[in-house]
Amino acid sequence: METSRGLRKRRLSPGISVANAKRQRRQSGLVDFLRPSQAVGEAWPVSDLRAFDAPTEPFCEINYGPLLRDVLRARGWRYSTEPCHGVYDKESEKSTFYIKEFEACLRGKTPAQLFGKAGASEDGYRLQTLKLPRHALWMLGRLPYRVPGTARDQCRDREDFVQLVMEHGENLPGKAGNYRIAKFPGTERILFKTNFSKAFKDKAWYPRTFILPEEKVDFLRTLRLRPRSFWIGKPRNEYGGAGICVFKATDQALRRSVREAKCGRSIVQQYLADPLLIGGYKFHMRIHLVITNLSPLEAFVQENGQCLFATKPYRLSEKTLGMSFDPPVHVTNMGLNAIAENKENFLKEKPVIGKGQQIRVRELMAHLAGLDPNFDKAAIWQQILDIGLETAEYIAHATGRRFKLLPDRHFEIFGMDLMLDKKMKVWMCEVNTDPGLGYPDKEVLGSPNPDYKKELTACAETLHDLFTLLGLDAGAEQGQGSLRHWFKLQRKALK
Repeated sequence: METSRGLRKRRLSPGISVANAKRQRRQSGLVDFLRPSQAVGEAWPVSDLRAFDAPTEPFCEINYGPLLRDVLRARGWRYSTEPCHGVYDKESEKSTFYIKEFEACLRGKTPAQLFGKAGASEDGYRLQTLKLPRHALWMLGRLPYRVPGTARDQCRDREDFVQLVMEHGENLPGKAGNYRIAKFPGTERILFKTNFSKAFKDKAWYPRTFILPEEKVDFLRTLRLRPRSFWIGKPRNEYGGAGICVFKATDQALRRSVREAKCGRSIVQQYLADPLLIGGYKFHMRIHLVITNLSPLEAFVQENGQCLFATKPYRLSEKTLGMSFDPPVHVTNMGLNAIAENKENFLKEKPVIGKGQQIRVRELMAHLAGLDPNFDKAAIWQQILDIGLETAEYIAHATGRRFKLLPDRHFEIFGMDLMLDKKMKVWMCEVNTDPGLGYPDKEVLGSPNPDYKKELTACAETLHDLFTLLGLDAGAEQGQGSLRHWFKLQRKALK
């Protein structure tokens, strides 16, 4: 029986009560529903709460943007953008970081002692000696900048701060937890769609995927065997929906492009053609995963999160696929929905969603519970936590295999993009590093952003919850953030 467009009541087998069915689903999961009983780190002295952002952040928002600054200050942190000197060139829109200052600071030397008199001057700037604080939180990960004398003097994405903390961290004074950096090395590559797909190709929660061009023969065979299937093409490491297109298996343009693929790497993934719809619109859930230690693994999933919707009613018409691909029907990313030609759809009032394209996950759960008295919220979260655990285990194993890291030194937050089908099965779409946690745009397409308050609240809550989980500022009185907003990912013991 249909209770909402795309939502169908599930029938239980004779003799099985709703309560027993829910219990069976919970018992079959990999993870128990555990809340952390305490923060992962020891509280620092309030006078030592020092947080560092990117050197050119005030000029170009190269990192998180000002929301991070505002949240940190509200929690009692002294906020700085001087882990080293940096300059921003407005004409080229490129940053230069004098990273040697940071290295000398970590190693307790002056730049001249470490690099010599000639090496202590770059671009005509004389490197300064920076004092290492007793405690430091470096909110510094993979960022686009130039380091003089390296990479042919080009600006590129770099992880120098992370690498230097990893290389010289053993010599920092006090406990390892006195210094924390918001990144594990190498996670960007680990989570390339091609690498992620190889790791999870056999998981029941990951759609069938082929890596091109190396698996094009197998993929073409699958297209012949499954002519009614649908497929979505994704570049190896693009974000925001860039380069995505959905095809039917019989589309000759798809087959031709696959046959001709010779270089580069991308994936084609079975398209979830039967998604759960809300008000007739497709959506995905953004759920945050945090890893605070690799061995033993210490990882957490934030309850709640955001739902991002496509802004045209969902349909599988050939008029919306292939060469006629219509992104606002099939793709939920803001960048492909908040476009001039789709302004009316983005801003209009939509059932359940309202204007714009966002609701919170708690609103989704409440809506589904209102449609079906037997709706099992715990069954959905059980799937999310199981996926989160296996994702965290993959990241921890792949990182630990390449790098030797001190415990309590690194942490990282990831964005898991998940979908629900009509049978309430949770599917993984992708996992992103550096999930956007900044102030949203106040205007979209020349009009007030209808999602501004919703997105701002969600991002601020996530940052407050993250710092509460870390526990470094627990010595200062805090009015926001809660450990109760997290699930601890701990694999069940074998019986």
